[in-house]
Amino acid sequence: MAQLARQLYLDGAPLKEIARRTALPRPQVYYWIDREVAADGTVTLKPVARRMTPAPGVRSTALGRKHLLARLWRAAERQLDEIERRLAGAVSPEAAAAASPPRPAADAEKDARALAVLARTLRELSALEADAQKSRKVKAEDDAVRDLDTFRRELARRLDRLRADGTGAEPAE
Repeated sequence: MAQLARQLYLDGAPLKEIARRTALPRPQVYYWIDREVAADGTVTLKPVARRMTPAPGVRSTALGRKHLLARLWRAAERQLDEIERRLAGAVSPEAAAAASPPRPAADAEKDARALAVLARTLRELSALEADAQKSRKVKAEDDAVRDLDTFRRELARRLDRLRADGTGAEPAE
């Protein structure tokens, strides 16, 4: 059981599933996933890196904007695939040969509205991705000025050069 608990954890099984399959209480599951049992029964301590899962109802900030955008794109693609599948079934030669009744107008109107919402969603997702790329670019440019000591030395050098040249020494009238 102990080796099975460790292997299930390494395979990514949830702790509830590991406890159910091994009949071990949860504290024992944690105990045994950090130990390896050899063929001769010898138990050695070999800790396994813990998986971090957020508490129920708590969103992880590690997921971030990129993950959320990817999920939204996948949801939009699934919706579009569903509409295409229904439309293809409504006009396919097999459907006409089967003499299936025509689709009600309400279904067609519902699909048209869904496609309009989907198009707007995709447009907004594209804009969000463009904003994210722009903000990454601005952040990279900001990081170039992060070294304040270098910035101060360069500013002092330019001010000294301006004073030496005499240009800009007098206030503008």
